[in-house]
Amino acid sequence: MKGKLLLLISLTALTLAACGKGESGGDSAPTPVISSVSTDYEGNKVVAGKPVTLNGSNFSAVAAENKVVYGLGWDAKSIAVNEAAEDHLSFIAPEIQGTKLSVRVSTKGKESNSVVLEYIEEPEPEKPWDPTPTVDFVELGGTKKTIVDGVEWTTFHGKWEGQVRNINIVKSTLNEHNKLGIYFSYYDKTYPEGYPTWNSETEDPRDLDKKCIYLDALIGTNGPMACCHFVRVNGDIMRTPTETSPWVANCAITIDGDVVDIVQVKDNFAAKKLTNSTVGCAGPLLVWKGEVQKATDEWKKADTDNWLGDTHPRTAIGLSKDGKTVFQVTVDGRWTKYADQRAIGMSTDLLGKLMRALGCYKAMNFDGGGGTAMWVYGEGNARNIVNRVSENRTDYATGKTWIWDWDGTQLRPTGNAVYIKSDLKK
Repeated sequence: MKGKLLLLISLTALTLAACGKGESGGDSAPTPVISSVSTDYEGNKVVAGKPVTLNGSNFSAVAAENKVVYGLGWDAKSIAVNEAAEDHLSFIAPEIQGTKLSVRVSTKGKESNSVVLEYIEEPEPEKPWDPTPTVDFVELGGTKKTIVDGVEWTTFHGKWEGQVRNINIVKSTLNEHNKLGIYFSYYDKTYPEGYPTWNSETEDPRDLDKKCIYLDALIGTNGPMACCHFVRVNGDIMRTPTETSPWVANCAITIDGDVVDIVQVKDNFAAKKLTNSTVGCAGPLLVWKGEVQKATDEWKKADTDNWLGDTHPRTAIGLSKDGKTVFQVTVDGRWTKYADQRAIGMSTDLLGKLMRALGCYKAMNFDGGGGTAMWVYGEGNARNIVNRVSENRTDYATGKTWIWDWDGTQLRPTGNAVYIKSDLKK
């Protein structure tokens, strides 16, 4: 009897093995394969406590027959599967030490290949964005003029935010006709063929109008500071990094063909690491994803002369959310002598409020003070300058000093021109 029982057990075991129905699944169970990862974030990025889906094949449709495993040997840990099908399974990303976790799937005793999950901080939800401007300077007494199709210039001299301001705004739609660029020349002693001449007593070859004439531009403003802001133009470094102060350089405008953006950077040296063809580093950042940026304690500590908080002439640039609309803005200041020639500058906080009110999704501050200037082809004074420049410059060769002129004919030499070039220009 004992021999018959042993024979029966052996036959049963052989039958189960032949049918592939052992408790562990046996060698006939297919090996699970992970082909991709799906989360609410880009790529294989995950957030602790949030769901993760592994896509693939040969998983069990019974959730309990699958385990997500990480670690090796005695240190291996498993994660319960919440929902499963043969081609995917889902689980909750565990809390871990570090930023990367290699996981694999164990199904009926067979283990899959491994994939690496990259942990990130949960991004803040993007706030609703309304691009509708909240200020209309024409309604406040300004004037608007179309320069070419897609490029509008608005000039305003009147009261805004409790003070008399002199504000110029150019709003440009970037397309196959209208292009944005940066041009740098500051230290050169010679200038390229076709560069315009200048009056050595009252003009300088580095003046904004000379750059714009040479470029055959439609619109131009000054840009990053020539002394300390990193600039790369069409792949060539024009100004090497120097300053690290966050209020001096914590953002950059980038241009790659028709793609324009404003990005955050730590400082000039971080801006140099950007791979974009054209980069103009400056600061501070004024508007970020529709939110006005206030001067931080770190900025204020570095800003020993209160350059951020005081009212000064300012130059700024802003973008729509899709980067297809550019806002170039100058705000004049330091003009208080005459009632009809009065312009109070702005703090950077108020400048941010202005850029957001115009409809900017992102915006940044450029060089200001006496360097603030806007050039509009065929408009303004004899040099096509439309704002009221507050430059007071001494010719050290003669000792003669030029006093500020409401006509704006005296310019400060600038390193950069941020310009719009259009084939619609007549």
